[in-house]
Amino acid sequence: MKTEHDLPERTHYCYRFGSAEFDEARFELRVAGLPVDVERRALEVLAYLLRHAGEVVTKEELLREVWAGRITVDKVLPNAVNKLRRALGEANAERLLTQARIGYRLDGAIERIAVGRRLVSQLELAAGRPVPGRENFLLRRQLGSNRGSEVWLAEHAKTREKRVYKFGADGERLRALKREATLARVLQESLEDRRHFVDIIDWNFESPPFFLECEYGGDSLPAWSEHHLAALDSAARVALFLQIADAVAAAHGVGVLHKDLKPANVLIAADGEDWLIRLTDFGSGRLLDPERLESLGITRLGLTVTQSVATDSSSGTPLYVAPEVFTGHAPTVQSDVFALGILLYQLLAGRLNKPMVSGWEQDVDDELLREDIRLATDGDPERRLAGVAEFAARLRDRDARRQRIDANRAAEQQARNARETLARNRAR
Repeated sequence: MKTEHDLPERTHYCYRFGSAEFDEARFELRVAGLPVDVERRALEVLAYLLRHAGEVVTKEELLREVWAGRITVDKVLPNAVNKLRRALGEANAERLLTQARIGYRLDGAIERIAVGRRLVSQLELAAGRPVPGRENFLLRRQLGSNRGSEVWLAEHAKTREKRVYKFGADGERLRALKREATLARVLQESLEDRRHFVDIIDWNFESPPFFLECEYGGDSLPAWSEHHLAALDSAARVALFLQIADAVAAAHGVGVLHKDLKPANVLIAADGEDWLIRLTDFGSGRLLDPERLESLGITRLGLTVTQSVATDSSSGTPLYVAPEVFTGHAPTVQSDVFALGILLYQLLAGRLNKPMVSGWEQDVDDELLREDIRLATDGDPERRLAGVAEFAARLRDRDARRQRIDANRAAEQQARNARETLARNRAR
């Protein structure tokens, strides 16, 4: 049985910081050269923090990745962190920082040395092998993985055409694949312009590994950003974001909520001299009007997820989840707006994994963009922007808004000057 640290396609490393050393391959912690006995979960927390060194890791992310969301003891995460700090010793523990109400961060210089090998796929897939049931397509590299599911890039052996395959190993993953297929069909049959969405070409829902066969939409936004984002100015970054917002607004227009908007679910590819954005991964999505399936004739797919397409309770990735969803309210159009506000901030800040915390305004020079982000991410949905179309319209109207603001400021200054002149005349 594979453990949490045995993730597919990951090289094992030995991490060194201060007097501490953690070996991923042996899953062993040493301090001052001596092995330290620590409970397994605390070490898994350390392993995850080391893999994301320097980043703020949310409590929800740690609970999901280390405990798989199955929490049986109150304060289980703080207890594990306290045990980890004691094991590290006082000097090393000072680098494990608590971010109030958000999570934890491992700070300072960390040396990383590769010590392990890349592991085989949990689904027994491997680069160079044919896609199960699609012998003409060869697996090239794994794009992502989560418990029981993997995403692979494949290529036709003769034509070199690229496809993306999303595999699932069990019934739970099969339900997510069916959900995504259903919502993709709603988008395909409801929208005339689908260039900002990834089409699903085929699927296998009969025998494991189950999969969706999707067109290739480009690199994920985080992978692309490592080489291209820094070269774009603020206006170009807003233009990219508007493509994302337009895609979400179009989905909302036909009753589809995404519910898991984040950089990893945005694809980008060259389009002439420009970039084309595509939105992907509706596996957590929701259909606001389930009766739309019947009106579109999508029941012929034989899927039995109509009800769950409307009532799914999964809430997305914690960093992008709106506060009201955390407190138990159902996701809405405005919860997608909240996630987009976070994403716009990250694009402008130049770091797609950066949490939006106090002082975030320093990363955004434009006062109008700051205002738009504040309105999109307001913790009270009553004060938040009502929809994605409104958000996009405000961004597109920035020049006119700026002119109106400048005109108002000039008028106010003129009025102040007139009052000051009148006051001086009266004094004389």
